[in-house]
Amino acid sequence: MTGHVLPWLADYWWVLPLALGVIVLVVAIFVAVPWQARRRGYSFWLWLITTFVAYNPIIPLVLLALMPNRARKRMREKFRAELDAKLAARTGRPLVPAAATPTHSLAGSTMPERSLGDMPTVAPPEPSLGDEPTRG
Repeated sequence: MTGHVLPWLADYWWVLPLALGVIVLVVAIFVAVPWQARRRGYSFWLWLITTFVAYNPIIPLVLLALMPNRARKRMREKFRAELDAKLAARTGRPLVPAAATPTHSLAGSTMPERSLGDMPTVAPPEPSLGDEPTRG
């Protein structure tokens, strides 16, 4: 068997580096998606299997781009907890989430009862330039 392979390799020596290069390129493409998934907070091995099962690394890459970035979400939650701890240490009282605070308990607060977004929409007193018909 080796008597047939060695003369063939001597004649076609360029096939081996070309084949290895193609294999390395294909593996790099298929590993790029799970590597990006790992950076976004997902499982490397699960996305590697998904990429090979899909047989097309573009589809999982598009799906990954549409999914939320879990690593940044964890970072935001950690940063929010640090800010809440700093604010609680500065004010001297524990923070209560805004959803748990009833609106009627803010009677002594300087906050307005209605925000600008809650105000009803009214027509302007005078017409604007955009209300005039276009002349041609």
